[in-house]
Amino acid sequence: MIFNPEYKFEIPKSDIKNPIMLIGWPGIALVGKVAITTILAAINSKSYIKIEYNDFPPKSIVEKGNMKLPTADIYYKSGEEHDFFFLTADFQPQTADGIYEFSKNLCELMKSITNDSIQMYISTGALIPEAIPEIVKVHISGTDPNIVKDFLKLENTKLMEGGIIAGANGILPAYAGVKGYAPGVCLLAETVPVPMLNADPKASRALVSTIKDYFSLSEVTFEELDKQVVDLEKIISSLKSRVVSDFGKKKAVDESYFR
Repeated sequence: MIFNPEYKFEIPKSDIKNPIMLIGWPGIALVGKVAITTILAAINSKSYIKIEYNDFPPKSIVEKGNMKLPTADIYYKSGEEHDFFFLTADFQPQTADGIYEFSKNLCELMKSITNDSIQMYISTGALIPEAIPEIVKVHISGTDPNIVKDFLKLENTKLMEGGIIAGANGILPAYAGVKGYAPGVCLLAETVPVPMLNADPKASRALVSTIKDYFSLSEVTFEELDKQVVDLEKIISSLKSRVVSDFGKKKAVDESYFR
């Protein structure tokens, strides 16, 4: 498959410090992608690599009349303790072969860029719990038990006891860890998708909080996500009121019919 990285600038390998790869694919309610784009924007990351890949869906993307091909994008930010690389994309690869191939190519690419010094691959996403949560929990799994234990020390986290993580969110960190590139971790925030809404800022906020606390990213704030959470709650409240009102009207009609 075609995996074509286009570099925006060069990074001297000797300058890279304990690099971390954070991954936010589009998925359920865009939870992971919104979390990662929030963090990379907050710490002023730079667009580093654009990746063309021919297992993305055959769909052009139009923005204000301008057409573009779907891509994955890597952003970069140097830090005091860690350098951060962020992967986001317009779509996930759409086939099993495509997901595995992308995972291998990305791991090889990052191995070359960092002189095989990546510390961790962290993917982010969402899961749907059995009941609507009062407090959003982040479910932790990974290929290194010690790293998983470290994440579980954080507030509102819990061990993912079992199940399946579908798509690139599950495969990429597992591939990185199992194949010996670097430990892989997956963080999944609880979400309850709302019809007609394509995002869950409350779940994204939980992921941002977990990553912020784990890496002590003091510059990351919740101002924008908190606004989105308030807006979302207003919409949900309005939808609930409408349902109750419609139910009451229907009941009144039904009762009058049977008189």
